[in-house]
Amino acid sequence: MVRNYLKIALRNLKKNKSYLLINTFGMGIALTCCMSAYLLVAYNFEFDNHLKKGSVKNIVKVLQHSESTDGNHYQDMVVPAVMPSIATEEIGGLERYMRYVSEGAYVTYMGEETFSENIHFADSTIFDLFSLGLVSGSYESFKDEKSIYLSEKLANKYFANEDPIGKLLVVEFGNKRHEVFVAGVLERMPLNSTFIPNALMRIEPFLATYGIKPDNWGEKRQVSALFELSDINQRSHIQALMDKYVTLRNETTEDTKITSFELLKFDDPISADEANHSYLHNRIPGIALIIFMTLGFIILLIACFNLTNTTMVLTGKRLKEIGLRKVVGSTRGQIILQFFMEIIITIALAVFVGWSMAHVVVAEFAAMWGLLYGLSDLNGINLLVVLILLLFLSALLTGVYPALFSSKFRPILLLNGSLKIAGSNPLTRTLLVSQFALSVIVLIAGIVFTQNAAFQNKIDFGYDMTDLLTVAIEGEQDFNRLRNAIESHPEIKYISGANNHFGPYTSYQKTFQIDTSQFITQVHEIGYNYLQTVGLEIIDGRNFRETMRSDYESAVIINANFRDRYKLSDPIDTRILHQEKVYRVIGVVENHLGGLKSYTSQDFLYQLATPDQYRQLVVRATPNSLPETHDYIEKLWKDIFPGRPFQSDFQEDIVFQEANRYNRNLTRIFLFLTIMGCLLSVSGIYSLTSLNVRKRTKEIGVRKVLGASEFQIVNLVNKEFIVILGVAGLIGGAGGFFLTGWLLNNLYVQHIQVNIFIVILCALVVFSVGIFTTSSIIFKASRINPIKTLRIE
Repeated sequence: MVRNYLKIALRNLKKNKSYLLINTFGMGIALTCCMSAYLLVAYNFEFDNHLKKGSVKNIVKVLQHSESTDGNHYQDMVVPAVMPSIATEEIGGLERYMRYVSEGAYVTYMGEETFSENIHFADSTIFDLFSLGLVSGSYESFKDEKSIYLSEKLANKYFANEDPIGKLLVVEFGNKRHEVFVAGVLERMPLNSTFIPNALMRIEPFLATYGIKPDNWGEKRQVSALFELSDINQRSHIQALMDKYVTLRNETTEDTKITSFELLKFDDPISADEANHSYLHNRIPGIALIIFMTLGFIILLIACFNLTNTTMVLTGKRLKEIGLRKVVGSTRGQIILQFFMEIIITIALAVFVGWSMAHVVVAEFAAMWGLLYGLSDLNGINLLVVLILLLFLSALLTGVYPALFSSKFRPILLLNGSLKIAGSNPLTRTLLVSQFALSVIVLIAGIVFTQNAAFQNKIDFGYDMTDLLTVAIEGEQDFNRLRNAIESHPEIKYISGANNHFGPYTSYQKTFQIDTSQFITQVHEIGYNYLQTVGLEIIDGRNFRETMRSDYESAVIINANFRDRYKLSDPIDTRILHQEKVYRVIGVVENHLGGLKSYTSQDFLYQLATPDQYRQLVVRATPNSLPETHDYIEKLWKDIFPGRPFQSDFQEDIVFQEANRYNRNLTRIFLFLTIMGCLLSVSGIYSLTSLNVRKRTKEIGVRKVLGASEFQIVNLVNKEFIVILGVAGLIGGAGGFFLTGWLLNNLYVQHIQVNIFIVILCALVVFSVGIFTTSSIIFKASRINPIKTLRIE
């Protein structure tokens, strides 16, 4: 029986090749979009799947909760570096601990070229707690504090075809050099893992380099921490016992206060947006999943609605076939099964098309977001299950109505020709409204994000970021050598140093006090002529002076927001306290934005950094000479610091890189979905209009005989579609307005507001596309000679 159903299904599909082609590629594209969204879902769902669940069942991660004096709450997956070892000694039930931290470093092999690498540091227990595989080397060697383990990629980078085990490397960080030997090569870790070390060293060199003592609770540098518990059910009890460390930490710092430590099971999901600071690799933020799952579902719905509408058109041609099958004994269930068989074949072909396209589209999608993760990284069984679920979900969404509708009539009605399928009905109207409304939503989003990119590129950040570049340096010696080499260049106007340069995430918080009021503000540590270099104007008082020792020790400059927030009518010489040390305000500067996620009301305080604190050399070039200046500095750098990597950025790239990626990628995605949504929606309304016109062919002929013009016929038949498209425009416009606004609010602080004119324009564009499609079909039918349409068959 199934074999016969399959034969009939294939014959019917062969007769309607255009129907099959349109729907196969339409559904295929929709399924490709769904697979792109699934890539992100699977990234989180399969996170740490390579680790055996039993081996980590008693391991917990520490989440630190804190609160600033202005009442803001924070979550960080870091703790004071001294806490894990002390807690393990003092609290029963804590078997072992592991600290994990990373640091940028310079790595050199045999005095040859130096590379900039990110080094991870961990306690020796990392290989005891977690099954990190080795390609070569031994776990025992990690007991030596001078050992280093490299990823396969890094080992090939430094040693090519040589055996790296035992080779010496020089690792430099924190202005200290460490000679280490390669003790092992790590197996490639999945990218959705808690640990993805490019290079791994013992944590002791890190602690020694920065002078982190085992009893110093006031140390600013923190680490991510994990514990192994003897009994995971004691987690809440042990967590409560850690409250005493909250007090110890808060007694030694006046900055943000810790409120509690929370112990999370190792496999408890936590994303990057839930922990502000973490050295552990976390899951993709929830908003990204919501956005792309929604977009994938939207395009899938449009494709399913389109397939439903076109299937209804074909059903109208098969009424006599259905009646004949009922006469010879087919049950309603068998007819329903026949229709589902045809739809499942169509969608199965679409799955094949989608899978083929996904190898290109998903790879491109991942590359757009810098996600080095693709189809080959997914669990094959999970992916197969998802594809099967998508197939049956699509078939259910698409085939239920046509199958039930076509199987419900009595054979006599089907065979005598008295039954006609209406050109449209409440369901088909609803499907069309949904299709075009979704097309309006994604079109609005695409245009708004294009406008938002233009708006953000013109924002006044309060300082002149054009013709400004930075070079990464390490302290006073680097700064002096490079400055002396480049300062005579005619295209360079100003040179300055800074510990933390202007950018989205570079300032840090300190707690200050004026009179009896405590507050937290953002701090920049800068060189004496830094404000002049970046173009931030002094509006009251004076700038820092290089020769005044008191400026290094006790002077601060504030911005206008700081002055206004704390009502300093005469701010110059105002006394500000930090950890019982008195600072004096010597100047006020204009406000500036830290980035596109900064509020215009944010206040800043500037302190003078000593040259040994400089980590950035900042250069102001003459107008339109920045690329040439950059190349000139890079050339001199290679002469002054042979072998050391040159790390430099244009200021506009620092500020806009993330925003430009969001705007560019989302614009491309939305416009792609708009085009595909419109094409699918147009094919759906084309099918429905064709059915409607076929049903009213004789009516159109009679009207022409009675003198109706072609325009009048088009206007008459189009009335229904005008209403459908009008409702779709209203719903899609409202949805696009609110959804796009919500998305902008979650991505940026500095963004445009959704313009109602753009909403109306997008609705009109989609409305016009739909009306043009229906009008062309009706107009073509109205030009047929009435003799042909009215003659008796």
